[in-house]
Amino acid sequence: MSRFIPLVITLVTIVTLGAVFFLSSPSDPPSGKPDATKTIADHKPRTEATTATTDDKTKHAASSNPSSDAAPQSPPKKHPKAVTEETEFDFGVLPRFTQSSHTFLVKNEGDAPLKLEQGPSSCSCTLLGLESDEIAPGEQAEIKLEWTLKFKEGGFRQSATVYTNDPQRKEIEFVVFGLTETRFGLSEPSMVFSSVLVGQAGAFRECYLYSRTWKEMENVDFHVKTEIPGLKVEVIDLTEEELAELDTRSACKVRVEVPKGLEAGHHVGQIVFTANDAEDADKEVAETTLTVDVRVKQPGYRFYSPAIDGFGRIQLGKVDQATGSEVLKINFRVDQGAEPWEPSDVFRFPESMDVKIETIDEKIGLFQLQIQIPPGMPKGNYYGQHVGRIVISSDHSLIKRIPDGERAGILVEFHVE
Repeated sequence: MSRFIPLVITLVTIVTLGAVFFLSSPSDPPSGKPDATKTIADHKPRTEATTATTDDKTKHAASSNPSSDAAPQSPPKKHPKAVTEETEFDFGVLPRFTQSSHTFLVKNEGDAPLKLEQGPSSCSCTLLGLESDEIAPGEQAEIKLEWTLKFKEGGFRQSATVYTNDPQRKEIEFVVFGLTETRFGLSEPSMVFSSVLVGQAGAFRECYLYSRTWKEMENVDFHVKTEIPGLKVEVIDLTEEELAELDTRSACKVRVEVPKGLEAGHHVGQIVFTANDAEDADKEVAETTLTVDVRVKQPGYRFYSPAIDGFGRIQLGKVDQATGSEVLKINFRVDQGAEPWEPSDVFRFPESMDVKIETIDEKIGLFQLQIQIPPGMPKGNYYGQHVGRIVISSDHSLIKRIPDGERAGILVEFHVE
């Protein structure tokens, strides 16, 4: 048994060493894992770094949001403001070569001085210098324009420009306008005869020759250019009462009459009038031109209703014998000229058809044709050779028949059942 003693001692030693190793493992972690004490120590510097970062943010926020102790901002920049009540002036009607002027006002409603500088102007308009080239806030200055009416009769418009230091209104344009008085002219530059009929005589129009500067006209004369054969022109003196009604110093009447023999078509001519001032006959003779436009056409008539077509045909269709038809009304106009047109007779077929002509406006030659198929008309078809017809006759010298020419009449197609 003594021989087993070494083996037992070896086993006891192994067991004892294993127990010691097992009991010591929780407090002795394997190498490579951080010690608990070291981990806590490691967290301390991070906490301090975080605190330092927060302090930095606080300082940055303070620097980006200035406190009431920060330096004050600079005051807003001041500007002038140019204000005008008017920039245009209508001087009305003035004689030629008249010198005139008008004063405009410019006010400074800003909070800085308003500086003015003279700019360009039209050839006949002069800016007579500025009252001041600088206007204090709340003050105003005058700008005077002067002009001479050197132009011929008619419209006049001139302007002058002023530059400013107002950032919203760097320049101001002042304008004067009006009319230059007529030395010698016509109340109408042209006469238009738009509806003269072939063979018509006596069509005339009138206008005035006048002067706003001459007390009297002298040596009034005329001649016709681009001649209209037979055109009659007459210059007639005015009475004191007639002259008083005109806004002028001297005038006379011009009467133009169209001749009877003009052919159908468009005729244009010019009448040139000349005269001079009776107070100074040595002055240049004035001249003005009247254009005469005569449009001659063949007389005729026209119907205004979709119930009648371009061939002068009316279709009534089916008509009940017991009740007849409603009254069909068709307006028509006749070119009557100076001689009034009126019907003298109305032919109808069949004779039992009721036909009337009513006058709507005698002055312009407007009439109305009224057609009715009365109750009780015999049954039958009114087409072809038996078609209904209407012919209107007149004693007028130019339009004696409607329809004109060789047409059988105004055709009325219907059948009675």
